[in-house]
Amino acid sequence: RRRGAVVLVAEIPTEEGETHNYLNAMEARIASGHTFGEKRTEPHPGNGAKIRSVSPIAVADGTNIATIPKQQHQQYTSSFSNKMIIGSVECSHHEFRGTMLGNSRPKGAFMYVTEVAVRPDRRRCGAGAALMKGVDEVAALRNVETIYLHVDVRNKAACAMYERMGYHHLDKREPLYAQFTASLNLHDGAMHGRKHHLMCKHVNDKTKWL
Repeated sequence: RRRGAVVLVAEIPTEEGETHNYLNAMEARIASGHTFGEKRTEPHPGNGAKIRSVSPIAVADGTNIATIPKQQHQQYTSSFSNKMIIGSVECSHHEFRGTMLGNSRPKGAFMYVTEVAVRPDRRRCGAGAALMKGVDEVAALRNVETIYLHVDVRNKAACAMYERMGYHHLDKREPLYAQFTASLNLHDGAMHGRKHHLMCKHVNDKTKWL
């Protein structure tokens, strides 16, 4: 939160008598890891139309259920008591500090999506797209010009989803992007031989470079 990080969650109403093991966004992200969209799972019956909202659970001003006074918990938790979190996305801007890319753009002009995760049994129902729309809304509120992200090259479903959301591939061989990718330890072969695409989306037409 000190670095302007925001976590958004996708939630659906729980059915009467339904139980689930994922009680918060962190548990959902741990359970899903970085494998968003890699394995196709059958949609949960009827859940395609039940993704009602994408809600922030941790923002820069510190509003977080884990940090508010206990006497105020009721007003924050009552709205979540009949809902189940099925996915989350985290975005921030500190990743650009000290990089060539960060130094080439005005302060506050960019945002980085650090992680997207959706419960395996709730995929293929629009949760990922809803989360990324939430990222667009955060970017608009912050007057962000460009959103960047990395995605595993093998994750074809996630790549396709990002492309549908308006993201395009950047050439990681360009020094500007190569240095940024290496600063996050996401260059080819760095993480157990994994490779990543660098993608970006221009939120508006007023992209400024220094």
